[in-house]
Amino acid sequence: MNSYLTFKVIDEVFAVHVSHVMEIREYEKPKPVPQKVDFIAGLLEFRDEIIPLINTGLKFNLGPVEASQSSVIVILNLNKEGEADNYRVAIMADAVSDVIEVEDNELKTIRHEYKPGYVAGTYSKDNAFVFVLDSDKVFTRNEVIEMDKILSAAKEQ
Repeated sequence: MNSYLTFKVIDEVFAVHVSHVMEIREYEKPKPVPQKVDFIAGLLEFRDEIIPLINTGLKFNLGPVEASQSSVIVILNLNKEGEADNYRVAIMADAVSDVIEVEDNELKTIRHEYKPGYVAGTYSKDNAFVFVLDSDKVFTRNEVIEMDKILSAAKEQ
């Protein structure tokens, strides 16, 4: 049995394994980014580090998530592909739903030609369609490198 935190982005519901979730907090306005990647909304302080705030609507090609009173930020701890290092990002969501328990055999696969590499499968619950994310594959290696460059430039300022 796996536990997933579900969250809403525009009209879609996504799920991320709870082992990657570090914190859920109310939306806060990010600091501006010195260099810009389209889906990076800005920078946030998290504990003793600066992390990028990801506009998940833009990242998932759904249109931008617009900040509102119900918007939340979810801090994720992710693994760098092919490396032992972890990195943290904050993602914007329109709302956090709940935690669901899913057996591996309950995940339905999407045919490879239609599936973004970061979707592990789908799950249906109470007539809701949930995209279950493979968290460590949401960002490509090049996107992680670009985020690192942005964070380095922000530290120099």
